[in-house]
Formats: sequence, structure tokens, C-alpha cells
Amino acid sequence: MKQTILPVESIQERDVDLILLEELSTDNSFCEWFIRELELPDLTSVNGAWRSISAFGLGETDILFSYNSSDKKIFLLIENKLDATFQNEQFNRYLKRTEEYLTKKECDNAFAVLIAPELYCENQSDFENYLTYETIAERLEFVGSKRNLFKSNLLQIATEKLRRGYQPVNSVPVQSFWHSYWEFKEENYPSLIMKKPDIVPHNSDWPMLYDDRLKNIVFYHKLGQGNTDATFKGFPEQVGVKIKELLPEWAKFKKHTKSFSIRVFSGKIDRTKDFNEQLESVANGLKNLERTRNWIIENKNWL
Repeated sequence: MKQTILPVESIQERDVDLILLEELSTDNSFCEWFIRELELPDLTSVNGAWRSISAFGLGETDILFSYNSSDKKIFLLIENKLDATFQNEQFNRYLKRTEEYLTKKECDNAFAVLIAPELYCENQSDFENYLTYETIAERLEFVGSKRNLFKSNLLQIATEKLRRGYQPVNSVPVQSFWHSYWEFKEENYPSLIMKKPDIVPHNSDWPMLYDDRLKNIVFYHKLGQGNTDATFKGFPEQVGVKIKELLPEWAKFKKHTKSFSIRVFSGKIDRTKDFNEQLESVANGLKNLERTRNWIIENKNWL
């Protein structure tokens, strides 16, 4: 029996940085695809890509990618994660760097983007704009050159490394908050379905709720952001267009990479602090989720 021998034993984040840096620096078709997948402003020309950029005393951007969209200059601040946890305030520093670039007029728009394995992306609650290793590997494999097939294989090795080693680590204070949240919801908003929390990692910041009458719609309470979202997954574009036309003034429409949401700001909540001290914001968030859910049901003839 022929035995498959891996080209490398292990892939590190730095290796993925260099794969991505090469593609963004040399292949315009990859750049166009990359921007389309993230559903960002259309790419008309590329300015360049750079690795490990420190700016404004606000930490480091793994990869800075600059492109033009018609007459607008766009910056992408890309964070690459394989298996390391986020540093304290890391996402907020990314947001602050995007704001500084805009303030200093170095670009016309800037976005913070996460690149990571799918398992990592689904277990983080900060970056709304993200692209998975698996999606990039599929793109490289689809192009099909020998060089791209090799890079695709490397990304698959990286993904498998995370899958084999992933063990969620429980955070006692965050778990305590989630349990109190679930109990409050069960007592006051029983028609919104939420799984009873078990192991709750430190980064868990988006309780997910559902309604059996609304398929492919997930209700997120994004605690740290203060946003309550009803997120539509897999719906055609015309549904989003219709929602934007009908949306009441108390809600906003938010486009994500592969979905869209009805969003209401409900007040920021710190999952690591005492639940009872933040009960008013929790109640306000659940009230807004229920309000949004009811509005969708009342208008669901366009779904």
C-alpha cells in the first residue's frame, strides 16, 4: 500500500502569512476573488501587501493589503490566526488602527479581517469579516497549478493541526455569566430557544438564540459590541433588498461576508463581570431580539 508522506510535519502562522502575502502581491485574480468573498468594495487595482506592520503604537497588523476601488483607496488589516488565542484587546487595537488610518487620511476606507481555520472562526466573537483557511485552500485547488495545489495542501495541513489539537477551555466567570443569562431568558423570554450552556470558553461573547418558525435565521446577542442581530444565512440577495425597504427606523441593516442582519444596538455588556449589575442591558437586548423576531414573523411573506 502506498503511504502518503506529508511535505512538512507542521505549519505555523508565519508560513500562512507568507502564502497569503505571495498571493496578494503577485496574483490579481486571487486579489479580486479575495475581495469578492469578503463582500468588500470592488477591487479595480492593487497597491500592495506588507507583512508585520506596526502603526500608531497600537500593536501589529499581520498583513496590510491596499487596493483601489474606483477612486477610493482601501486598506485591509488582516489578522492571521492558526491556534493561538487572541491577545487582550487585540481586536479593539485593530479597530483603532483602522480609525487612525482614516483620521490621518492614509486611505478612504479600512476593514479589519480575520484569516483562520473554520473551527477557529466559528469559535471567536470579534471579527465579523473573516475568510477561512478551507475556503482559501479550495480556491487554490480550483486554480489547479502545481504551485497552487502545493499551497492548498499546506493550508489543509494547518487546518488539520487545529482540528486535532482543539480543546475548548472553560472560563468560570464567563460560564457563570452565560448560565445566569440562560436562566433569565428561560424565565422571561421562553419562546426564544437557546441551548443550555455547558463548557464556555473565555472568548464566548455571542449567545445564539433561535425560533423554530424561522429557518436559517439566527439571533445573536453580541455582548461586547452591544448589538442584537437577527442574521439571515443562505437567503437570496433580493430578500436583503426587500428587508432594507421595509425596515423600521429602530433597526439597521448590516451586511456580513456571507449573510446579512437586522441589527439593534442594545448596550454593551462585559461577560467577565457580574450578571446582576448588567441586568438592565441584558433585558434590553433580549427585548430587542424578541421585537426583531416578532417583526420578521409579521413580515415573513417576503422570506
